[in-house]
Amino acid sequence: MLVHLVGFALIVLVPALLFSAYLIVQFSQQQQEIAAAQVNDTAEIVSNAVDREIYGLLTSGRVLAASPTLVDDRLGQFHDRTEAALAGTATTAELVDSNMTVRVDTRESFPSAAERFGDEALVQKVLETQQPSISGVSFREKRGEFVYQVALPIRNGARVNYVLILSKATTSFEAVIADRNLPSRWSAIIKDGAGKQVFAAVTSDGRTRARQISYDNPSIIEAIGNAGMGNDLIRASTVSNLSGWTTTVAVPSAVIGKPVMRSWLLLVAVGALLLAFSVALGITFGRRLADPILKLSQQAEKIGRGDPATMIATDIAEVAQVSKVLAQASRERREAEEQNRFLMREMSHRAKNQYALIAAIARRAANESADTTQFLATLSEALNSLARSADLLSSGGWHSVSMIELVKTQLQAFKSGNEQILHDGPAISLNATAAQTIGLALHELATNAAKYGALSGPEGQVAITWTCDEKLTLSWRESGGPPVTPPRHSGFGTLVTQKMTARGLGGSVAMDYATTGVVWILTAPLDAVVPHQEAAEGHDAGGQSD
Repeated sequence: MLVHLVGFALIVLVPALLFSAYLIVQFSQQQQEIAAAQVNDTAEIVSNAVDREIYGLLTSGRVLAASPTLVDDRLGQFHDRTEAALAGTATTAELVDSNMTVRVDTRESFPSAAERFGDEALVQKVLETQQPSISGVSFREKRGEFVYQVALPIRNGARVNYVLILSKATTSFEAVIADRNLPSRWSAIIKDGAGKQVFAAVTSDGRTRARQISYDNPSIIEAIGNAGMGNDLIRASTVSNLSGWTTTVAVPSAVIGKPVMRSWLLLVAVGALLLAFSVALGITFGRRLADPILKLSQQAEKIGRGDPATMIATDIAEVAQVSKVLAQASRERREAEEQNRFLMREMSHRAKNQYALIAAIARRAANESADTTQFLATLSEALNSLARSADLLSSGGWHSVSMIELVKTQLQAFKSGNEQILHDGPAISLNATAAQTIGLALHELATNAAKYGALSGPEGQVAITWTCDEKLTLSWRESGGPPVTPPRHSGFGTLVTQKMTARGLGGSVAMDYATTGVVWILTAPLDAVVPHQEAAEGHDAGGQSD
């Protein structure tokens, strides 16, 4: 009888142990696949975050390069304004002429010592291509640290008179990588196009720490150091299209394998205990184990097929706990798949809207342009305006942007004096369509004012005001500029400021070419300009007040 009981115990126990081993093997494979995908995604995320940091520096450089003080060589004023603009950003600026001489240096008082700029190849590249350029990492002795630089041309007509160099320490990337919240013992290394170390970091105890490694051609194994636990790594690299830098993220395979090893040890220990316990009470507990284990297997199979897997009812705590974890995993998987589908639909919708708007602008610009040069210039200005509006919308999740921020962003490049452009109005949020349409109109009005109107001289002034009750009323009034004469024919600017704006928002536009200055007034329904939720709340509030 004892032999039969032991045999029955083995018959009951072995399938359960084999099934558990099967789950562990599947878990191990999934862990490796998930880890590889996570490493690849993390490398792209870190690379994109670094690109955003560099792009922000480029954007700052473009704003500084557009300063009117550079047109007539008011370098002292440019020094003071640039120094104030970069205060607190750990960024320095240098203005280099075509002879490689540093004319302005924000680290020194103006005028600075006439020294030659150290990276002449970077300056020469910008002078030849007349395009912005991003350097690799280099050691600046005056700063006593490694830095990277962005260089932008300062054009005067078809010539490049100066090159603006913005420098920032590579240690600034520590906060960028720390914000990514890398798991423990994950490492990241960034190398420039020449294979020199830009930044390296390794996580431990939940914190990201900078790593001191070789400057020339370092390896990810060197970055991991003693935390590497061997050279068997799961790694992925991404090359930035913006800077040409390579971002590599890695994690030791042993870190991923630890949970699997613990599972194997747990399986062996539990198997031995169950074997001893089953020999004594095989018949009693055999039937109690068979049914819930079978249901657990069915639950795992449902998860594998992607079907809903609910928690099974059992009085065996271990099986119930595993079933609970599997049921939770099933719910999380379905929720993640639904969220992914929603995000893909939303991204597709946003992309289609952007493509449609750009196509419409291109067609209009082509119809209104006399030649290819004019078409390209018109289209470039319109796309730059849309890009600025898109930057604002992306920071708000493409839901809304405030009118004040839109006005400031679109007119930032046209401010030649603190008092020339005034704006006043209540706080109001604009939806994506209204933000892009109004932003394009404001940019076109400012461009015309800078060429022919109030912003073409130091005495001119533009007043932008808006009111918001049942409708949005936005006005643009110029004064103090040269006498205004109505245009002889309607061009792309008239099309944008009047027809496209009115049609796009379902409102009306009044344009008055008064001698004292252009007056432009937009009137649009509130439903067409504010986000749908805010518009609905506004209607509800209006109904209650009645």
